[in-house]
Order: sequence, then C-alpha cells, then structure tokens
Amino acid sequence: MRRARLGRTGMMAKPITCRETTYLVIGARDEPLSSSEIDALAEHLKTCSHCQVANKQFSQLFAQLDTLLARDVKP
Repeated sequence: MRRARLGRTGMMAKPITCRETTYLVIGARDEPLSSSEIDALAEHLKTCSHCQVANKQFSQLFAQLDTLLARDVKP
C-alpha cells in the first residue's frame, strides 16, 4: 500500500490528495495510521465532500465484509 508523504519532522509535507486519502482509509483497515497520517486524513475530510462520501461508503463496505467473514459458513 502506498502511504502519504511525510516530511522530515514527521509532519505531512503538504496537504494530501484524494488519492492519498483513499490509500490511508483502506490502509487503516490493515494497520494503524501514524498520528500525522490521522491528522492529515482528518484535515482532508473536513473540506472534501467527495472523500467524505467515499469514506462513508468504505466504512459501510468494511462493516459488511466483517459481517460476512464472521459467519460460520460451511462448504
């Protein structure tokens, strides 16, 4: 997974793009985000209505996947 660019001080080098936001949202499912990634993601989501919708859709999808994977399905 591609992660957003970090500056030398651990702060985000510049505001993240919608593409980077998507990578972070998806990546957060597999491993915790750093505090600077969480901050950058929150900042982007405050102002980008497209990513707000996508984030909600990803949350719903992940919840559905968790439900399906939790079922005891026998072949």
